[in-house]
Amino acid sequence: MQRLLSLRLFADFHDFKGVFILKNKLSKIDSVVLDAVTKLHSKTNNVLVHLITMLGNAGVIWWIMSVPFFITRHYRYIGFNILVAMLFGWLIGEVIIKNIVGRTRPSELLEQDELIIKPRHSSFPSGHTTTSFAVAMALILNCRIIIWLPGLVIAALISFSRMYLRVHYCTDVCGGIAIGLCCGVLSKFATEAVRLIPIMEIILG
Repeated sequence: MQRLLSLRLFADFHDFKGVFILKNKLSKIDSVVLDAVTKLHSKTNNVLVHLITMLGNAGVIWWIMSVPFFITRHYRYIGFNILVAMLFGWLIGEVIIKNIVGRTRPSELLEQDELIIKPRHSSFPSGHTTTSFAVAMALILNCRIIIWLPGLVIAALISFSRMYLRVHYCTDVCGGIAIGLCCGVLSKFATEAVRLIPIMEIILG
């Protein structure tokens, strides 16, 4: 019994050590990426990237992108799917996970004169990224490449802008991509389920 307990403690110690090593490696990656994007900073780039990140504020670009789909009844369900993807991304990423993790943003470690923008809330996951990739996945699952590819490029640019502006770590963005893609898939299932309701089938097409 004592031997089994010793083995258990030994295994738990190694599990903890493994997590600690992984956390250190991820922190180093975050630091390297932030240092690399900081070298790209210039007055012109700062303005341009700030404009790109504004596309993701409150999901404005995705709201705009959903409008053409609602105009034609045959594609209305795609517009609805985009809105559901945004909702899932916001609820799961912004409301639930971000408040549980409570990670400090890299921008909070900067001097006031180093800030390009001053965000609110905690860091993990990147809300802009989560929402953007949720919509990108919804587009991939519903549309031809001529539609979803520009959406994917916009999502990638918005995600990069969050690291460039030093309001998110690389791992925040990668986490946002993973969560967003999952939200996009879930939104597809949810949309198809809603379309089974007779009145919603008439409305959404």
